Amino acid sequence: MLTRKHGFNSPEDLLTINRIRRELNKIKRELKATKDKLQPNNGVSSTQDKETSLQHTEISRWTTRVVDDSKVYGFDDNVVSMEKLLLEKESHDRFKAVGIVGREGIGKTTLCQLIFNKAEVKNNFLPRIWVCMARHPDDDEDPKLAIVKRMLVQLGVEKKMVNFIFNEKSGLQGLLCALYQQLVGKRYLIVLDDARETDSWYGQLDSCLSRDKKWDDGFAFGLPKGDGGRVIVTSRNEELAKMMVGEENIHRLLPLSDPESCWKIFKDAVENDLILSNPPNLEDLKLEINQKCGGLPLAAKMMGQAMQEELPK
Repeated sequence: MLTRKHGFNSPEDLLTINRIRRELNKIKRELKATKDKLQPNNGVSSTQDKETSLQHTEISRWTTRVVDDSKVYGFDDNVVSMEKLLLEKESHDRFKAVGIVGREGIGKTTLCQLIFNKAEVKNNFLPRIWVCMARHPDDDEDPKLAIVKRMLVQLGVEKKMVNFIFNEKSGLQGLLCALYQQLVGKRYLIVLDDARETDSWYGQLDSCLSRDKKWDDGFAFGLPKGDGGRVIVTSRNEELAKMMVGEENIHRLLPLSDPESCWKIFKDAVENDLILSNPPNLEDLKLEINQKCGGLPLAAKMMGQAMQEELPK
């Protein structure tokens, strides 16, 4: 309704519409899951439908390491820069944390996904784990505990063992110690995507455990420092990223400057080559897309999806 009433006035409008759409879809899925639970099919609850609903909810709210790189445009220079930072020889055995910062929809997660799946990065780092820092929609647990538990599970520790460590080995302190043991001696790569918590506990990731500190005094103490481990943090909050990785390790992501990149993202989202193959006003349409998306990949994608929804079925 907002699109029809106001049109596309700015990238911010598009991102607002995107948030509203995600929340509405989440509400629909939750209502469907509740209905399925209350009205079982011939006495058998539709477990599969509920599991599918939960999976879709998680995907819509959480980021993953998966990306279709054939539909990503305009990130080549950023990928090269980040790859050099991760693989530079002079700091081969030193721990390094890098922060990618930028506004919503600019492609921070996409850039990380591209780097995470590069062949040379895969060959240089093991293990590689992807951790979404956002709160799980169904998780009321303390964020510190939830994040460390996710990391352990990503590293192959069974959930039963993670819970045992938490319950029998002094809570968060035991979890961080276990995380350290899983990573020590390994050249690991960890992506901490969409960092939001501003607690100083997450700060100074290059810190080491000292005699006057305890395991649970800082997130950094669960990350071994002597074997060339790397951490990439993404956040909309630049001050938070600086607190975690240091100002000198910040990589600021700027809007796409190549007009063809936004156009290609828009076309992929429309998914109808016949409509866009040779319209009479092609150049005007390209100019309008570039002006309205403001160099934000997500905004270009939203405009394409909106046009796709308006096309006759």
